[in-house]
Amino acid sequence: MNTALLIKHIKKYKKQISGDKASYEQDKNERFERSAYYRSWTPERIIKMNEDEFYDYMSRLWAMLIWGNKKYAADKLIMDNGFEKLKKELSNLIWGKENIENRWDRFRSKIKGMGPAMMSEILCHVHSKKHVLWNRRAFVGLHYLGVKNLPRYNYQLTGKRYKQLSDIALSISKEMSNEGIQDSNLLSVDYFIWHELQVEDNLSQIHTKEKADKRKTEDVEKVDKKTSEFIHNEIRDKLSDIGQWLGFRSNTEIKVADGSKVDTVWEATIGNMGRVIYVFEVQTKAQLIACC
Repeated sequence: MNTALLIKHIKKYKKQISGDKASYEQDKNERFERSAYYRSWTPERIIKMNEDEFYDYMSRLWAMLIWGNKKYAADKLIMDNGFEKLKKELSNLIWGKENIENRWDRFRSKIKGMGPAMMSEILCHVHSKKHVLWNRRAFVGLHYLGVKNLPRYNYQLTGKRYKQLSDIALSISKEMSNEGIQDSNLLSVDYFIWHELQVEDNLSQIHTKEKADKRKTEDVEKVDKKTSEFIHNEIRDKLSDIGQWLGFRSNTEIKVADGSKVDTVWEATIGNMGRVIYVFEVQTKAQLIACC
């Protein structure tokens, strides 16, 4: 990480804070309130939550802003995973006794439909001194600071890598404290990244091929079977989400014949003209990931 560049932006951020103390205090109060809300959900309380409470819990997340119908998203998590299992694994992710690497990987392997952005946001709100909030904006900010080998895709963000990213964010928090920004934690780091490190070139080129380091796309057929399956399921679920955003009824793992399922189906009824159905199969057993 380019420490000199980081300190330059921290000093600029501090100057902005001094020039607009009211906005900074508002942001700080918002951080406190959000953290207090999510910390109030103890392990026992999570296990006992009902579906309406779960909807409220999920709908407050920034990661849920993309969903026009948040109730649908919350209900789908319950339907796809089973509510008791979902609550048990969520409680373990946040409050479990194992290290975060194992808890993260366990949750990712057992719960469908809740990705790193949602997981890390909850962890950061509850444990703001230990766990980073990881999303596209965080990628852009750390990439701008010169952090190498950032996970570009969800399947690359293992528990081990998440812990490493949290440690990097902790070093940023320490530099913020050294420059006199009080009460700096990893939620403060997230606000700093949003306010100060969103460089336009990085935003527009986040997924373009970078000639400087000549990074190559990982050959899917060379990864292990478990990772290949994870990639397959992630693309299947994203296709389902896209269909929902486009207004279709969207489902995964639909049975079309005895012993035969398709990965994703979009369906819509058009007046009295009949139904439109799109069927998708995801293929990862080749050099390029494809769907048809």
